[in-house]
Amino acid sequence: NILAIHSQLPETLPPHVALYKQLMFAQGPLSRRHRELIATVVSAANRCDYCIHHHSDALDRVTRDRALVRSVRENYRNAPLGAREMTMLHYAEALTLHPADDSSARIAAMQVEGWTEQEILHITLIVSYFNFVNRIALGLGIELEPYWGEDGFSDPELRMAHD
Repeated sequence: NILAIHSQLPETLPPHVALYKQLMFAQGPLSRRHRELIATVVSAANRCDYCIHHHSDALDRVTRDRALVRSVRENYRNAPLGAREMTMLHYAEALTLHPADDSSARIAAMQVEGWTEQEILHITLIVSYFNFVNRIALGLGIELEPYWGEDGFSDPELRMAHD
């Protein structure tokens, strides 16, 4: 549904999709797990149900660990994640909720955990992208598709029928 809204301004769709594919699927310094963790945490911080559903579902497909995904979706601080991933998610949440705050301490903490400058840039781009998309979904009241189960995960059979 987020892409369907672009039918009102179709010239905006190709660059949006290109940026999404580059950040989330192209070869780069971050794993798919990291990318979906960021997407889920940013969306949760923004309380964007549409993106929380879509990206926690994608995280579930990547990790095959529904308990982990549920804990990330509800409160990533309680999730069974290591210090390295936690510093990434603290940074993502802080940049989302307090974008004007000095981020140098969080960046330094990520560097201590071994994150490279290239990885930190990629993390920042994904955080920024999801803040952008969350605002589109929230601002326009984009609704979830009909294939979502009560548990917050997509039903594969309904999803295939919908697609």
